[in-house]
Amino acid sequence: MTSSTPVPTGADSFRSTGWTPRLVLSLISLLCLVESAAFANIATTTAVPRIIGHFNTTQGGWLVTVTTLAGASSSPLLGKLADLHGKRRMILVALVLACLGEIIAATAPVFWVMIVGHVLLGALTALLFLCYSLIRDVYPKKLVPFAASVSVTGMGLLLVGAPFLIGVLIDHFGFRSVYVFNLAWLVVMGVAMVLTTPETGVRRPARLDVLGVLLLAGGVTLILLPVSKATEWGWGSARVVGLLTGGVVVLAVYALVALRTREPVLDLRALFRRTVLFGVLGGGMGNSLSLVMTILLALLAMTPRQLGGTYGLGYSATEYAFVTATFALASVVAGVVVGMVVRRTGPRRLMYLGLGLLAGGALVLMLAHDTLGKILVGCVIVGLGSGLAMGSMPIMVIGGTQESEQGAMSSAGGLSAGLIGAAMSTMVFAIMTPTVKSPVPGVLVYGDSGISNALLAVAGVAFVSLLIGAIFLRPRDGGAAEKRAIAPIEETALSV
Repeated sequence: MTSSTPVPTGADSFRSTGWTPRLVLSLISLLCLVESAAFANIATTTAVPRIIGHFNTTQGGWLVTVTTLAGASSSPLLGKLADLHGKRRMILVALVLACLGEIIAATAPVFWVMIVGHVLLGALTALLFLCYSLIRDVYPKKLVPFAASVSVTGMGLLLVGAPFLIGVLIDHFGFRSVYVFNLAWLVVMGVAMVLTTPETGVRRPARLDVLGVLLLAGGVTLILLPVSKATEWGWGSARVVGLLTGGVVVLAVYALVALRTREPVLDLRALFRRTVLFGVLGGGMGNSLSLVMTILLALLAMTPRQLGGTYGLGYSATEYAFVTATFALASVVAGVVVGMVVRRTGPRRLMYLGLGLLAGGALVLMLAHDTLGKILVGCVIVGLGSGLAMGSMPIMVIGGTQESEQGAMSSAGGLSAGLIGAAMSTMVFAIMTPTVKSPVPGVLVYGDSGISNALLAVAGVAFVSLLIGAIFLRPRDGGAAEKRAIAPIEETALSV
């Protein structure tokens, strides 16, 4: 049974006003916290070539995989704890875990220690969904759709400038410097958030489903590990087949247990509401595919042409910033557009458009990626698609859930992004690995055919997601639940 405690006086006063200096600073601090996750992702994908060379390993893809997998595992648990103890409190818990991860990664003496640091950095994934859920609880109702959608794609100040900063840090101070910078950023913005943003008064009694977390994380890991190692072990080997089968079995067990558990870490019944499921699926695709695309863009831009043959711009980390900044700016613009037009169009149409652009942009890059101009065209298309999908997600989740479910169900977005991100990053490296060559010790170069096939896979996944939403997840109520997501704006406007 759901129960909510009264909203504290400070939060009540905060929510009853319009834009004020305190609310503006609150939104900036929350946006910057969300963008710290984007910063970490961009920093990792940009630094992967340096990290591979430093540790002399071919397993650089696992830096992305473990981060997204840890984020997928921790987001539902943190979301459930947010329903119990407050969303702002769980944001602070996620920050502490992430700060510890930054310290470990910055000082890692060997590659496996770096992996441990990235596991803890997965806690940043929860910020994406806890922040907009906190906004839903404490912000003035008429400002929620705009603030929520922008909170997912960010103001752009950090996201657009991040690639240039990352490039300078890596080129002049080494790859470890990006971890030190993000550590300082998290501390400063965490303090700003505490000083400007009240805690939500919404509480929902819940039971922690630790078994569910273990089953989810274990099942996904058992599937991803053989996929990443299949080229080395052989797709038909006993290890690959056994681990894949074990992963499917573990996930099936989780589904059975979750349906019989009163408080599962991920409520499958609530998730399978069409509006929520499509919002989570589409938003997860927008988030995870943008991460995968930055990995592929780094390879296209930073590989020397003499090594890549038919591709490669030979850019340094600083020069590569122009590519990722273009991508980021397009995503930010799309997020702002969602906040401005969602009242007229509804979030579902924007989600369709976002997934379509993701598929189209990946195809453009697959067909043409040998010059900077062609790469930038693909960046803009994919960035717009990613921003539209991610910006639409929170509005669809809000429209399909009750207020007391926000913490737990918003974390389903984190789970979706993490699982899809881990699977897609593992998949693209598995596709590219058979084409890899090492012309110089410590340097890995992927073949053009491998990168093109990986881009085709990204396009296919985005297009299939669009078809699933349009054909199988169309709302039975004609979109009434999705309209409720933006109803508070009109109600408040009429009462003013």
